[in-house]
Formats: sequence, structure tokens, C-alpha cells
Amino acid sequence: MSSDLPTPPETGRVGSMSLRALPPIYILPAHLTLDELHEFEDEVIELGAPFTYDAKEAKIFLGKVERKTRAAFELRSKGVWTEENIVKMEEPARKRRRVTPAPPTEVVIISDDESEAGEHVNVKAKETNAATSSRRPLREEDFVLPDLHNRVLVVKLAWWDECFRHRRLRPIEPFIVYDGRLIPKPDGESTPTSSPSSVRTQRPDTTSNNEHTSSPLQQNILARAKADAEVVKEKGHPVAFQHRRRFKQQNPPPVYGSLIPKLKRMTTSEFEECDAKALPEPPDWVKNHSMYCCLRSTPMNQPNHRFISELQKIKLSRILTLDQIGVRAYSTSIASLAAYPYLIRSPLEIMRLPGCDERIATHFSEYKATSPSESERYLPVARKLDEDENLQCLKILYDIWGCGADTARKMYFTYGWKDIDDVVQFGWNTLNRAQQIGVKYYDEFKTTIPRKEVEEITEIAKQHARKARGIKPHQYDTDEDIVAVIVGGYRRGKEQSGDVDMILSHRDENVTRNLIVDVVSELEESSYITHTLTLNTTTTKRGQQTLPYTGGDGGHGFDSLDKALCVWQDPNFEIPPSEAADPDSAPVMKNPNIHRRVDIIISPWRTVGCAVLGWSGATTFERDIRRWCKREKGWKFDSSGVRDRRDGLVLDFETPRKGKEGMEGDTWLDREKRLMDGLGIGWRPATERCTS
Repeated sequence: MSSDLPTPPETGRVGSMSLRALPPIYILPAHLTLDELHEFEDEVIELGAPFTYDAKEAKIFLGKVERKTRAAFELRSKGVWTEENIVKMEEPARKRRRVTPAPPTEVVIISDDESEAGEHVNVKAKETNAATSSRRPLREEDFVLPDLHNRVLVVKLAWWDECFRHRRLRPIEPFIVYDGRLIPKPDGESTPTSSPSSVRTQRPDTTSNNEHTSSPLQQNILARAKADAEVVKEKGHPVAFQHRRRFKQQNPPPVYGSLIPKLKRMTTSEFEECDAKALPEPPDWVKNHSMYCCLRSTPMNQPNHRFISELQKIKLSRILTLDQIGVRAYSTSIASLAAYPYLIRSPLEIMRLPGCDERIATHFSEYKATSPSESERYLPVARKLDEDENLQCLKILYDIWGCGADTARKMYFTYGWKDIDDVVQFGWNTLNRAQQIGVKYYDEFKTTIPRKEVEEITEIAKQHARKARGIKPHQYDTDEDIVAVIVGGYRRGKEQSGDVDMILSHRDENVTRNLIVDVVSELEESSYITHTLTLNTTTTKRGQQTLPYTGGDGGHGFDSLDKALCVWQDPNFEIPPSEAADPDSAPVMKNPNIHRRVDIIISPWRTVGCAVLGWSGATTFERDIRRWCKREKGWKFDSSGVRDRRDGLVLDFETPRKGKEGMEGDTWLDREKRLMDGLGIGWRPATERCTS
């Protein structure tokens, strides 16, 4: 071996201090890659410290953790429940124990040549004087641990780095993040699946000289393999998060089967004698078994909203686990239940609804069995999902603007980020600009917007669009004026909206060409728009024509209009009288107004009905419009227009026609009505398009 390489430490000894007297050590996987986790495990075992894969055995937890609350959370996620210990490290000496040097021990050193031949040489490790030893033993400062009976410590990994670099134990007090006292699991709290109890603490090998002794690294590999094998044998619950890293299985969805009671199976005679006769007369869409929710009315206030909200939780779990089939299935079932005009009292009612099968009926049986009172009922499967800490963390990350489910899973399962603080501390530089803004205004974006404020924001945007195109006051509210339509949840009747969606249009296509660029510039200059997340001019670039049909679904997706996704803040706010009296001496006051998410969409007048229809319905309603047009009509619909899939020709359903009573109206609402009739789905107001 090269003389430049450092001499490996004796197993179980760091400098002049033995590590065998340390309590069991567990490495927290948060913020560590799989390679980093294994590297630290190898170092701990190589230096002879007692290492365990079972968090409940450990007394010292090493990890990249900076805050006490996060440390307690990490312990809880491993099934270790604690409360902060109020006794500090400076406790009486009688409660402290000193880690003393162990007597000289016999260790095995394998040379390169001998290891190739499979031969082992036993060497007596002795304490030598610094003057005669080739490696001068380092004099260790006092290393003191508190009494860890019924207590655990969460320590920064930087402490272990210090010990490894100096080849001796360093004082631990400056690196302690959390000193926790063990407590029983509180009633009503859920404990994530912990490591198998069969995985025991790994300690330095103590075999005799004539026995074959494996290296610490080999012991580590075998121990890790054994731990993984034990986890594989466990059935009936998801794989524990810490062992999932060892498998490199980053995306296993949680599995929660339906609990009792099961859907009751009925004989023919029982069915005839049951309440089937008392069931309400089903709507026509139920009788016709219509699968398209765009063909039926779905109001905002739904009699079965409590049961639907429980199913929404399951749907969200399918989104977060990338189960697209499950998402679509639950979306279809929820849309059917939302349109049903009666309070459901029997699973038989659910079985006759299109898009609802025995699984949904079983969910209802479980839901109904939890309580005789409708207001107190819950779905056991949904409650389990609420208590799943993996899904809770994924939901936090998923709610960051600019992060989809796939990005959230990567943040959590690959990087170990569990909350917004983790994203800021460990991943800020890896986020794109839109995601950074989503993190910065995370809490503000989650604050809903009342209807009055939605109207005020839209009116301000309309005024700036008028200014950008030179619309004069005498042209206001005429055919020469800018038209602004509030769409999204506001138009469906929501009292509180998550963001503001508006469509701006004009009867002259020269006005709408590149209007999005000019209106955003005006709003930025007036300080209403603080950030522009996305700015698209796709309609202008294709001459404001309908999106071409290329044989598949084609184009750039369902939404293909000029649009800007912005961050909005009202620049007007009151200045305290004390500061207003002397503005020169007063410091610059920060704008206290909340930031809002605002989407501005531009549509040419020729297809404004398509734009309004495409942005007014809930998600499943819009999905079914596209399915209806494709499967039943052979057309392609998006917010830029309608085309025939057979020849690619544009189909015009919006242009006014002269009837018996004269020319039809030419407002945006008239155009939307004609469009819906032309598509064959029939007109219904936006307040009846509230699917999900």
C-alpha cells in the first residue's frame, strides 16, 4: 500500500478512546441520499460503535436536523414518542457517566496480500507511549454523556464528522439538537410502522482467534441484508420509510383495504322485500345510464357532500401516489354522486348510479356504520389516509405552486424534504423561479379570495387593458369595449376562490393580438403584478386561429390560449399618521396587502364561447366535454375552438344567425349557449357544472 494513505483506525477504537461503551446509535435518513446513508453506517460500524437498525433500541440519533420540533417529528415517525427533557446537560455529576478507555483488545488486521489468499494474521493491539508508537495516541478530553435511562439524544451529524476527522471522541454537548424523554404513545395518535423487532444492535465482533472473523464492512452489508429481508417478510402494511431507502423503492403507494362492514349480499327474495320500492325515482340520466357528466346538472350545494368529501380524500391519495387510473375512477364516481339530487340512504342507490360500483357502495356501508348521525359519520379508509404521515408531507409539498405530484414525490422520497422549511434549507437553489415564488408565498396563496375582491381585481385588469389599447370612456360598455369575463370557481358560485381566472376579449382581432403582453406590462408598471410566473402568446403566434388538429390529441394541450399566470398585490395601502406626517424621516413601509394568484386569459372574439366554456366548468366536467366530442361526435374541442377529427376543418357553432325574430345576440354568453347546443350537450348555467 502507498505510504501516503492514512492508516486505518483500530476497530472499536478512536485514538485512545474505545467506542464500545457508547450507547446504541441510529442514523436518521432525512436529507441523506442512499449512498450517504450507507457511507455513514459504514463509518459507524468501522469505528466499532454499536449501531442499530431498530430506532426503538437507539439512545443517540445522528442526522441532518437543525430544529427541535423537526427532531421530535423524526423520532415520532420512527415510532419513538418523546417530550423535551427540561433537565439540561449541566446536571449533577452522579447522574452522568464517563466513557472510559477499554482495556487493550485483540483485533484482526488483514493485509492486502493475505486477504487475497484468504489468510488472517492475529495482531495484539497494545497501548504504546507516544515516543515509541508509529501512531501517536491522542489524549482525549473528558467525554461525558448524561444518564440516558428513559432518554434519547438527537445529535447533528457534524459531531460524528468531527470525531472521524480527529480520530477521537469530541464533546457532544455543542451538537445536541434535541434532548427527549421517552413517553408512551398518546391515545388517539397513529404510530408509523417501525422496524422489525428482530433487528438487533450491531456491536464489534468478539470471536476468538481461531474463528473466522469478518470485516466491519462485511458485517454491515450482512446486517443490512438481514434487515431488508425481515422487512420483506412483513405483510399487511406499507414498507417502513427508513427501509424503503435501502430497497431504493422510492414510490410505493400506501395500501389501505376496505374495512368491515362489507357490502351485504342479498338474495333475490330479500331484495324484493327491502327498501328498493321506497327508493326515490331516479333522474333520467340515471335511467339512461349516462356516463358523461357534461350531460347532467351538478349544483354547488350537494345533499351528499359529506360522503363526497371523504371520497375526495381517497382521490387525493391516488393523485399523490401517481395512480392515474384510480384518480379517473374516483373522479367519475364523485361526479355521479354530486349530481344525484337526493340524500343517499342505501348502498342500492349507489349501485344504480353510472360510474359507481360495488367498491363505492361498500365505502358507503362503512361510512354509514360509523354513526347514526349524518354529521358525525366518517369513512375509516379516509381517516387512515388522514393519519398517514407520508401523505401528509406529500400534501404539503404538492400544495406548492408549480409542484405537481411527481415533483412532490421526488422532493419527499428522493431528497427527504418533509415541509416548506426543508425545501428552503436544503433545496432552494434546485427550484425553478415559479416554484421559489410558490414557496415564498405559500401561506398567502392558500388564503382564499372573497367574491368582492375577485370582482375588484378583474375590474382593475379590464381598466389597464382599456389603457393598453386606447379605449376611450365614450366607448365603454359598447361593442368597441374590452370584454372581461370572470370564470373558474367564481362563475360556478363559490363564495371563496383559490385564485382569480378572467378572460379578456374584443370583437376586433387586432385588439386581442398580443394584448396579453401589453396588459401585463401596464399592470407591472402600476405595481399590481409583482411577479409573472408564466406568459404565453401561443394564440397570437398562430394568427389567433383554432389549434390545429394533427391526428392525435395534438397541439399544446387542452388550454392553448394567450395567457399570463401572475402574482397580484394591491399597491395601495394606508400609511400610519405618524409616518405620513414626516415622510422624509420615516422608513419605507412594506406593503402589507396579501399576494394573490391571478390568471389572465386572452381569447379572440370568434371563439370566445369555447374559451369561456373551457374555463368555467370543474375538472371532470371539462374532461367529459372532450370525451363526448371525441367519442360521440368525432370532433376535437379545446378552449381555442372545435375541429373535425376526420378532415381537420374548423366547426363554427358561435356565429350569430338570422332567425325569424331577427339577428341572434352576440354577447359572450350568447356564444357560449350556441356552442353548447351545437356540441349536443345542451345549455346549463355554470352553477350547474360543479363536478370536481
